[in-house]
Amino acid sequence: MKHDFSRLEQELKIRGYSKKTNKVYLYHNQQFLKFCKKSSLQINKQDVKRYLEYLLDKDLARATVRLICNALKFYYSQVLRRNLFQEIKLPKKDQKTVLPFTKEEILHLIDVTKNPKHKLLIELLYGSGLRVGEVVKLKFKDLFLQERLLLVRKGKGRKDRKVILSKRALKNLSSFDFNEGYIFPGRGGHITIRTVQAIFEQVARKANLSKNVHPHMLRHSFASHLKDNKVETKDIQKLLGHSNKRTTERYLHRIDMDMKKIKSPLD
Repeated sequence: MKHDFSRLEQELKIRGYSKKTNKVYLYHNQQFLKFCKKSSLQINKQDVKRYLEYLLDKDLARATVRLICNALKFYYSQVLRRNLFQEIKLPKKDQKTVLPFTKEEILHLIDVTKNPKHKLLIELLYGSGLRVGEVVKLKFKDLFLQERLLLVRKGKGRKDRKVILSKRALKNLSSFDFNEGYIFPGRGGHITIRTVQAIFEQVARKANLSKNVHPHMLRHSFASHLKDNKVETKDIQKLLGHSNKRTTERYLHRIDMDMKKIKSPLD
């Protein structure tokens, strides 16, 4: 049975959701109707509950189930204006503790990285607290070298923000030819997120890091080490680009200062 999701796609586009979110929301709504073997107009509350129960029985992470639930809720509540989710509670979030790297581990990680571009990649992820999806899109024109700041264009939530640039990353950058293109070029533009993950996994193995590592841990470490250096949570929140203070606090395991005066933990 083929289903028409043109109204869903239209609404997502109008509200400015990212292409990734559009794709995810569309996919999960398709999977839901495939499971129910009904049209979207025939769906009832019991169908929703049965599907959520099915997902939880598959032992999916609760964060994934919450994402699926939000995708369905957007379509049925915001687009079709149906009250199917009024009495349905989202699964509670898993309480996971992400342990940051120690400062010694970070320095060792950088030290064993011999490729200059890979070294710069790690220095920017940790020293500026960037998301992987942000670092791959960086261009030379986004660097403000004198101010030691860089501009993140259309980060999460499609928001621009300025973040600190460490002296070490700045020194490494000086060895590259500046142009209008991407700092980390790849096929069709910039390197992919998967490429960054592969580079990081390779370097982490070389550094003999025993933790279950992934690049986002560098961003957690950035926040945690700034907190160790007595930087206010509100300033860390601004640097990370979080709209909610509670999101920032999950990254942390006091001095009021201007952003340019905040020293990168890499320095």
